Amino acid sequence: MTLLTGVGWECKGPLQEGPELALLPAEAQSGETCSHFSQGFGNVGLHSIRYLHRFGAKCVGIGEIDGAIYNSEGIDPKQLEEYKLQHGTIVGFPGAKPYEGNILEADCHILIPAAGEKQLTRVNAPKIKAKIIAEGANGPTTPDADKIFLENNVMVIPDMYLNAGGVTVSYFECLKNLNHVSSGRLTFKYERDSNYHLLKIDDKFPSQVARAKLGSKKEKYFCSYEKVQILNDRIMQPSLCLLLLITIHFLYLPLQGASEKDIVHSGLAYTMERSARQIMRTASKYNLGLDLRTAAYVNAIEKVFKVYNEAGLTFT
Repeated sequence: MTLLTGVGWECKGPLQEGPELALLPAEAQSGETCSHFSQGFGNVGLHSIRYLHRFGAKCVGIGEIDGAIYNSEGIDPKQLEEYKLQHGTIVGFPGAKPYEGNILEADCHILIPAAGEKQLTRVNAPKIKAKIIAEGANGPTTPDADKIFLENNVMVIPDMYLNAGGVTVSYFECLKNLNHVSSGRLTFKYERDSNYHLLKIDDKFPSQVARAKLGSKKEKYFCSYEKVQILNDRIMQPSLCLLLLITIHFLYLPLQGASEKDIVHSGLAYTMERSARQIMRTASKYNLGLDLRTAAYVNAIEKVFKVYNEAGLTFT
């Protein structure tokens, strides 16, 4: 399963709304110019770094049990993943240098404890420089440390929300198994045909090509990724070839209809972004400030109460 965790989506969600964000520095509020340090490069750590990299955040360091690496210019998650698969460790990665300090106390905007529990305690909490802590692991922050973070205006995105992406995707799988139908199977062809009809695209075109008229030549070309270089050599207009690539990637290919992977990605993003908005609004409603853990608990309790109340099992 490619979506082992939705940490990347959950890190992005709480950074999008809420007056409490004014308590954070400007760089941490944007989310796109943040630097982050990850404790752990397993399933949670790897996918967290990968998604944050796509969102524009920069991974400056990663630590594991056998060593840590650091690069202030950023670490490419794909290159590091390939290096670890080949060597069995992140130590010695040529795109970074060894990091000798305490990885939890590193200078960064976002800290992702994605290894074990009880990593952040009352002893090291005052030394944490990150202004956002994304709990990728289960219970990495002790209650004493949580209080210190609140006093220091450090946003802790709680584990009960942050690492729920894997459970959410498992729920999607459960629905698929119960229905005995893969996601999107019933609507795939209908959506594709509707998109073709909407933009009046000729059904004669193969799925991997797009049509374009090139300049004043009034010639029709079938342009695929593999043929772009041929077109470039023939018409000597790199900018036009780039335009064709953009057209294929952003206009034509999406018209093919959503794959099952696309649907899972979309469902995960929608679920987590909606939950993030609910948590931030609850925090604002009850004046909880950056105490997102309490806000998440309140949300859960209110949902349980609503179900019991509608079933007539509560007394008010």
